[in-house]
Amino acid sequence: MNKTSIPNISMRGIAIALPQETEFNHELSDVLGYEEIERVSQTIGIYSRRVAGEGVTAFNLMSQAVENLLKTTNIRKENIDCLVCITQTPDYLIPGNSFLLSHQLGLETKVLTLDINAGCAGFTHGLIVLGKLINNGDIKCGLLVVGDTLTRLVNPQDKTERLLFGDGAAACLLEFDKQGKGLTACWRTIADDYNKLIVPAGGMKKPTTEHTKIVKIQEDGSHRSENDLIMDGAAVFSFSIKEVPELVNLALKNCNLINEDIDLFIFHQANKFMVDYIRKKLKLSEEKVPILVEGIGNTSSASIPIAINRYALNQGINKISGRLCLTGFGVGLSLSSIIIEVEDLIVTPM
Repeated sequence: MNKTSIPNISMRGIAIALPQETEFNHELSDVLGYEEIERVSQTIGIYSRRVAGEGVTAFNLMSQAVENLLKTTNIRKENIDCLVCITQTPDYLIPGNSFLLSHQLGLETKVLTLDINAGCAGFTHGLIVLGKLINNGDIKCGLLVVGDTLTRLVNPQDKTERLLFGDGAAACLLEFDKQGKGLTACWRTIADDYNKLIVPAGGMKKPTTEHTKIVKIQEDGSHRSENDLIMDGAAVFSFSIKEVPELVNLALKNCNLINEDIDLFIFHQANKFMVDYIRKKLKLSEEKVPILVEGIGNTSSASIPIAINRYALNQGINKISGRLCLTGFGVGLSLSSIIIEVEDLIVTPM
């Protein structure tokens, strides 16, 4: 079985946090070449990205996102029962960021804290995990916090990834609600392709050494070491355009819905070209598929909630109601699609 229905929950609020620094792709022309930058930027739809400055970690961004969420939803810290934290760039190997957040926020000892290492499908995976924990009523109120500083894993002379990735975090509030519409979800894991998006060194299998730090020139002219993020772009693209439309159609079928029944399709903001390709393959209108990656970059697990936030900001609203289809896909390789109906979902401005 790769589907589930989770009743008795409501999504109450989403808040985001972005680093203050912006890196403009054209500023890198001395390193990567002006023509190459212009070609890639035009294709991916990203000309600038938010980048964490020195000393700013995923934890810092996550903490700010949670504080933003608590201010606007008026949820008291003592009412929080569960904290699920998703990142690929934790502050420490041990302990996980969930414990740092629990300490920073002053949460009570009753709080269940969980850390999950997940990437571009992290937000939708996290909704499934937290939703399952809440739906029987033992846990009444939970926070899902996602965030990464992936730019720290990218070689400065990587011609593609340097122009693609940004940093950011988001926090989402889920509550037990007998009148809540709940959510339905489906997922897939293509683990045979785990090495298509990977940082080869730095873990227990291959610790960082002087040898793993050696930078080599790749076929495309990019510079990378084994300590850097390595992405097989062609393989990830093929995976995305094949698997994502199939999973979205399955998610709709499981709910006896059609495209027209969904108010917004929010995809992982991988890049403009990829999301638009998926949109066209699913025969969806541009109005229903926001592409909001410019000025932010690909922020991995945080990209879906950041896109929801920016969509609301562009519409001049601070609450969203309607039926949403949220789909994350990437590292693993993995993907999951959520259909959830929200009512007055509070969207917190920066």
